[in-house]
Amino acid sequence: MYKFRQGDWQTPSNIVAQTFICWNCNKEIASEKAYRSYDSSARDYLSFIYLCPFCNAPIIIDDNKKEALLPLPGKEIEKLPENIKVVYSEIRKCMQSGCFNGAIMLMRKLIMHIAVEEGDVDGKKFEQYIDFLCSNGIVPKKSKNKADSVRKLGNSTNHEVENRTLEEAKNCFEFIELLLRVNYEFADIMETKNE
Repeated sequence: MYKFRQGDWQTPSNIVAQTFICWNCNKEIASEKAYRSYDSSARDYLSFIYLCPFCNAPIIIDDNKKEALLPLPGKEIEKLPENIKVVYSEIRKCMQSGCFNGAIMLMRKLIMHIAVEEGDVDGKKFEQYIDFLCSNGIVPKKSKNKADSVRKLGNSTNHEVENRTLEEAKNCFEFIELLLRVNYEFADIMETKNE
């Protein structure tokens, strides 16, 4: 939970600019306008709401100087089949909200979707989908160890009590993004060059 102690919110004013990546438009910004929560007994500013100068979205900073929403990770990937696009979008939103266990579980689901989209059958064990993707060249040859680490991490997320971290989720996300970009976004470009 984010921490917001009792304080009086003041009207937006110009303050020392802070740099962020906006969670809404993903632009790097330096905002100097913010609402501030002031604790008169401690004589200190507690929380801030900066305004993005590009899209006017609020960037909320709690008392511990934590952003309530992280920037949306990754990027929009072109040419994704609709069922894959939906799950990829949900993964990005989980990462943005700090829901790393959910993000990793959804990444497993996405790998299953990719395997079925590429010709495998529904209803197999997860490791069989990884094997299918690796043996059919869908996972780049030099990324097989990365695919195996995603399999192991995903197994522990589903079957153990231990929570996953931002770093673990980022590691899986990088692999997923690579898989999607190589096999969908860049697919036509590579085929055209080979003709």
